[in-house]
Amino acid sequence: MVVVACFRLVLVFTVFLHAAESKYVQYNTTSVLVPGKLNVHLVAHTHDDVGWLKTMDQYYVGSNNSFQEACVQNVLDSLVLALLADKNRKFVYTEQVIITDFIFLFCFLRQTMVL
Repeated sequence: MVVVACFRLVLVFTVFLHAAESKYVQYNTTSVLVPGKLNVHLVAHTHDDVGWLKTMDQYYVGSNNSFQEACVQNVLDSLVLALLADKNRKFVYTEQVIITDFIFLFCFLRQTMVL
């Protein structure tokens, strides 16, 4: 289970690095406003209140659903597939504590693999 979780984190980090290297994202902004219609901009993002209703680990694996159903692992799994499918896609991830742990784990795994 730990190996699977580590692999997923490495995969997500790789996708984030790949997205950061992309040259220029081209959006179709040529369409004009249509009178009587609502112009909507969608930004894919996620937000979890880590520590409010659940611990970080509970949010990640989706346990303790008595308060709220949330599973960051499922979000990241589907996110990786979506970002790999289209280089123009971007995603905003607000949870610094999860990203920080992820980066530390990635660095540890990378050092372990090299040594």
